[in-house]
Amino acid sequence: MPADLDILSEAAIRAGVAAGTLGRVIRCLERVDSTNLYARRLAEEEGPEGVVVLAEEQTQGRGRLGRTWFSPPHANLYFSVLLRPPFPAGRAPQITLMAAVALAETLHPLLGDAPEIKWPNDIVVRGKKLAGILTESACAADRIKFAILGIGINVNLTPGALPEPLRARATSLRELSGVPWDRNKLAALLIQGLDRCYKELTQRGFGEMAARWERYFALKDRRVEVRMTDEVLRGVAAGIDADGALLVRERSGTLRRVLAGDVFPASADRCS
Repeated sequence: MPADLDILSEAAIRAGVAAGTLGRVIRCLERVDSTNLYARRLAEEEGPEGVVVLAEEQTQGRGRLGRTWFSPPHANLYFSVLLRPPFPAGRAPQITLMAAVALAETLHPLLGDAPEIKWPNDIVVRGKKLAGILTESACAADRIKFAILGIGINVNLTPGALPEPLRARATSLRELSGVPWDRNKLAALLIQGLDRCYKELTQRGFGEMAARWERYFALKDRRVEVRMTDEVLRGVAAGIDADGALLVRERSGTLRRVLAGDVFPASADRCS
């Protein structure tokens, strides 16, 4: 692998990002607790919207529901974006769904294979997890004061570098394509895609974004099992509503809204 593919460069990434809200300020760190925590500290210091923080390595990388995100150095992309959307607090889940659309639409032409969105925040290809999204927000007077959009994507990770429990469930762009990827170029493309989708979300609302999200939702109209904290819900996935909740139609015909949980195919090999 050429050595220059191993090092994240603010200049190289910025060169691939056209003028927009996201990416006007880019920070590349060698090592950090987590890019989300770093971006939150910037937000609390009144950092500007659109700052992108990338790190070669995270020591406390986090996923959804408090899970650890495997973050080895010089292999993947771990980055967070500081957003200040003009939204009421109830629209915060739409940011995660918007990001999933941006990732899927950016990666689709690069991979050939259509990525699948696993509600609410994972990108899956060929049955294995490729990327995850973690959005954390702070609200004031029922408005979003700021949101930190965190993304982790396995890029040049080889299967042997994964911990044994993850090998059957996770993949990388290198494993899928058979070739190493230029992480700087990929980061620029993803920032561009996120900037485009964020602009569309803020200017046009969530309706169009929801329809695009559902095009990549492989479990639409299929029987699913949703594991929540205090129950397991079974039914048919009917899509998402305007708040980003998963809609599941039970056998009785009742349409249930799910705000948090893990969704799996009811009768298929499971991926998580």
